[in-house]
Amino acid sequence: MEEKTINCPSCGAQLKLKYRFSKMVGCPYCGQNIYLTNDGITPVGDKIVLADYGSVLGVGKTGKIKEHSFEVLGRMRFDYEDGFWDEWLLMLNGNWEKEYWLQEDEGEYVLYTKEDINGDILSFDDAKVGSLISINSRKVFIAEKNTARVNGGEGELPFQVQHGEQADFIDGISYGEGIPVSIEYMPGETALNIGEVIELSDIKISN
Repeated sequence: MEEKTINCPSCGAQLKLKYRFSKMVGCPYCGQNIYLTNDGITPVGDKIVLADYGSVLGVGKTGKIKEHSFEVLGRMRFDYEDGFWDEWLLMLNGNWEKEYWLQEDEGEYVLYTKEDINGDILSFDDAKVGSLISINSRKVFIAEKNTARVNGGEGELPFQVQHGEQADFIDGISYGEGIPVSIEYMPGETALNIGEVIELSDIKISN
């Protein structure tokens, strides 16, 4: 894996980029969000430094989740009516070609894998809590529907976001499998994520 180095256009700090699909990086020194494009780098939005609430995770941390080795590449934080949650972008088992996200919400963890959407998907407005919908080959029971706002990001991220952007989401359970399913409706992208519940004791930090 070949690292790329850039300098933060706001504070000048040297930032090492590892993920070739990164489209945004948050400077850990000054909080500046930076868009990465073929034409170069562009500072965007307000400077946001995410408050530390004592998570065992952090950008650059490595370790194991169950039998899987991981490295934390980036983090997104979302605010909603019940508080906030974090989503950590992981490189899992040395696989740089696939997105893995570990959602952390009040001490509860779900490891999500992004899955391509085949065909049409229900719009956020049409989704109803308590209903059963079809997504790819699954039947999904909708348990929650809500709207969040992007609080900020840090490290490397595979998409471009701005502080305050709206993020609608649906959380459900795959019927017959009992596994978590999440649909996130972000500006420019609707993402389907298939999850696995993780216990804190399953996460072992190396550094």
